[in-house]
Amino acid sequence: MFKSYLKVAARNIARYKYFSLINAFGLALGMSVSLLLISFYSYVSSFDDYHTRKESIYRIISTMEKGGDKEDLASAPSSLATSMQHETAGIEEIVRINASFRGDVVSDKVNIPIRQGYYVDSSFFAVFDFEMIQGNPQVALSKPNSIVLIESVAKKIEASGDLLGKAIEIDGLGTFEVTGVIKDPKRTHLWFEALVSFSTLPAEVRGEVSNQEQWTSYNDQYIYLLAENSSDKDKIQQSLNRIASDVYSQSKDAHVTFKLQALGDITPGPDLENSIGPDTDYTLIVVFGTICLLILLPACFNYGNMSIARSLKRAKEIGLRKTMGGGKTQIFLQFIIEAIAITMISLVGAVILFILIRPEFENMMPGTWLDLNLTWEMIGMFVLFAVAAGFLAGVFPALLFAGLNPIQALKSQPNAGGFSRMRVRKVLVIFQFALSFCFIVLMIVLGRQYRYNLNFDFGFNTENILDVELQGTNPTSFQSEFSRLPSVQDISMSSGILGSSYSSTQVRALAGGDSIKVYELFVDHKYIDNMGLQLLAGRNFPNVPVQTERYIVVNEEFLRVWQITNPIDALGKTFLVEGKELEVIGVLKNFHFAPLQIPIKSFFLRTDPSQFTYANIKVASPDIHATLTSMEKTWSMLNNTRKFEAHFFDDEMEEMNKFYWALLKMIGFLGLIAISISLLGLLGMVIYTTETRTKEVGIRKVFGASETGILYLLSKDFLTLMAWAIGFAIPVSFLLFDNLLSEIQYYRVSLNGWDILIGLAVFSLFGVATIASQTWKAAGANPIDTLRYE
Repeated sequence: MFKSYLKVAARNIARYKYFSLINAFGLALGMSVSLLLISFYSYVSSFDDYHTRKESIYRIISTMEKGGDKEDLASAPSSLATSMQHETAGIEEIVRINASFRGDVVSDKVNIPIRQGYYVDSSFFAVFDFEMIQGNPQVALSKPNSIVLIESVAKKIEASGDLLGKAIEIDGLGTFEVTGVIKDPKRTHLWFEALVSFSTLPAEVRGEVSNQEQWTSYNDQYIYLLAENSSDKDKIQQSLNRIASDVYSQSKDAHVTFKLQALGDITPGPDLENSIGPDTDYTLIVVFGTICLLILLPACFNYGNMSIARSLKRAKEIGLRKTMGGGKTQIFLQFIIEAIAITMISLVGAVILFILIRPEFENMMPGTWLDLNLTWEMIGMFVLFAVAAGFLAGVFPALLFAGLNPIQALKSQPNAGGFSRMRVRKVLVIFQFALSFCFIVLMIVLGRQYRYNLNFDFGFNTENILDVELQGTNPTSFQSEFSRLPSVQDISMSSGILGSSYSSTQVRALAGGDSIKVYELFVDHKYIDNMGLQLLAGRNFPNVPVQTERYIVVNEEFLRVWQITNPIDALGKTFLVEGKELEVIGVLKNFHFAPLQIPIKSFFLRTDPSQFTYANIKVASPDIHATLTSMEKTWSMLNNTRKFEAHFFDDEMEEMNKFYWALLKMIGFLGLIAISISLLGLLGMVIYTTETRTKEVGIRKVFGASETGILYLLSKDFLTLMAWAIGFAIPVSFLLFDNLLSEIQYYRVSLNGWDILIGLAVFSLFGVATIASQTWKAAGANPIDTLRYE
């Protein structure tokens, strides 16, 4: 029976070649994006599967309430591990990780950067199964200043990769003995290039000398444990609750709770701050899945629409089958198998499209961890998905045809069994058109947002400012040498880059009360003038050597938070910051110290030369290339082990907007697919309509109907559907896109009438051109030829 179904399906696909081609191509487009989702989910859900005892490995996560804010964190204080070792039963191994290790391997031959390394306990390899190809995992991290490298880094340092027992120099951190080399970790949320023994850290950083600050400031600290039995989870959680209650019961600054998270729940998992490794939370999966569904459904609707439209031509076949004893189930299966056969053909095209768009998708994701190469497991999932898509595409036509009355079917007067075929088809077409219109408008709005960001006034000077990474170079020596260059107008120092990098701290009034989170940047006395920041009251930092930090310069938002009405009233007020009493000596007009994704918040400038990591050089030169060459020569005299790293401020601002460029490309691609699917569906329906009304057109022309009249007659129903779709999509666009943009960025453009009008023009152009491509030909045909048509 199944073989018979396949034969009939093959004959029908071959008989209706044009419609089969439209269906197959549309489904291939719709399925290609879903293949990306399947491969992505398959990849990230397999993270950490290779660890032998993965079911017993947990991470401790935390929720912190501090300064009125509440944050869910992937990190936990190292001091907690010390307390648990003494108080908690049921733990076989516990591993502390400090993710702050990074630096450059320096020697006469090489200068290899280690972008991410972890300080870890010696029990790391007892918990996690990373394959060691050189060294003994049991003792590799047992001594201070021991380091384990991944294979690719080891080969960069030494071509053979044979470094076991050798000493390497990490710039600024000292000498380390290579005690092991492991294969590059793959499919793991623990992305690293080097592991360093935890005992290398000072005791207070390891959390072995407990103080309150360690329990409230632990951004780079993580704790993993191996439970003796899965049943011990509840006992361990109770211990965590007890420790948190004891530690934070008297704290005024923060309240923290701890929770166990299974290794398998990390990726994908909940959205946590301070995530270690690739950040793949469920929100990303849900959003991506919704987009895939919105792309796939129209392709399935197209199949259903055209199948229903051809019902008259297949009505006699169905009536004859039923008269000869064919049951509803058999008719249903016949049409489902036809739909699945089409999707299996479409799968070939979808896989080709998937291979073409995969590199661009991988590049859109931050980092270089994503690798969606085809595997047999993935291909099997693709086939299952194609079967499911075929069932989805064919289920409605199959139900419709299975329910036909055989007598009416033989008379070519099928009854939909209570369903209004035309009404359902119109709803499906309107949905497709509305979706296409929304994508067109979204591309227009995101394009405006991209231009808006490029031209945004951040409130400080960005022109001709060159930011140079100090990389451990003495700021005073740097300023002394670089100020001699004729192209250098001025130099200031800072701990970060305005508009992109910043840190935060807790501030409290001397009179007491709750601490408030304030964002900060460390600068020197030249920074305010160099960056063109505007003082509303007070003065700049004094031009004297800083022995002890004494002053801060705040922004207007800082005054609002502390309920200070006039800028001049803030001068002289003293606040407690990290145990220091700091006096407000100046008030700055608000400026955007952070990316445009977040609003302006309470912020101040501090001065501490030990925090300086960037030099901000104001450049005046007609020949930038010559200027940079002379700067590189000067740099080599100050630091011959590090590469000169410098970027113009305007270029850094543009780099931050690459997110929108990537988003534009992604939305553009998805929009192109959605529009193509809708136009294919429209093309198929127009072709079918013109074919079924060929004789009618001939008769009308014989009786004197004009080409314009015929054109209107064949087009009006489709134009009406387009109008309905636009009427539905416009309010949805206003409601959806304003909320969407507010989630992406605080400072944003708003959807306006011009966006709608431009979108309407583009949408109408595509739709009318598609309709006219067939109706014009039918309207201009010779009535002698059309009257002969069968």
